[in-house]
Amino acid sequence: MARPVTISDEQILEAARTVFLRDGVNASTIEIARLARISEASIFRRFPTKDALFRAAVKPPAVPAWVRELDGLVGVGDLRENLVHVARQIIHLSQQILPLAMVGWGNKPDMDPSGAGPSEPEESPILRDRRRLVHYLAQEAARGRLRPCDVDVVARMLFGPCLTFVMESIFVKQPLTPGDVDAFARSLVDALWDGIAPA
Repeated sequence: MARPVTISDEQILEAARTVFLRDGVNASTIEIARLARISEASIFRRFPTKDALFRAAVKPPAVPAWVRELDGLVGVGDLRENLVHVARQIIHLSQQILPLAMVGWGNKPDMDPSGAGPSEPEESPILRDRRRLVHYLAQEAARGRLRPCDVDVVARMLFGPCLTFVMESIFVKQPLTPGDVDAFARSLVDALWDGIAPA
């Protein structure tokens, strides 16, 4: 009789993220197993190769909560405050995924399991999420809550500085406080607001 599963895939992936962030792509699966308090064989029963474990660990979340919230924000509340909220959420998500993405950039893509050639690249989460933000901004503009403007550019103007803000904190090894995040998000939206506020 097999032992019941006592650790989830997500718990293994959390241990893997910690070790991959610390040690890079050459991290030891023995160390990951030790941190997860399981045997190395248990890892390979769930993830057939170290590369599969690595790819699962660095893969960004499906659709972030803030993106799922966008439809519910259309026409609701104060648009300026909604955009501050969105900027904060972009920063928080970037803090989670950028360090892992940076580790992933150092790993060469392998052939797909069939050996047929390089795997088809997945859609970038940043592009997917920015498209949803563009859609949200277009709906707000259609309701007159936003000045007619190029909403794709506005979405880029929200995303780009948020990503740069997080990247800078990573490079200078200075963690962001909640106050830093709030002040930056608010200042960013304030700087954009004069150009996009309804007449």
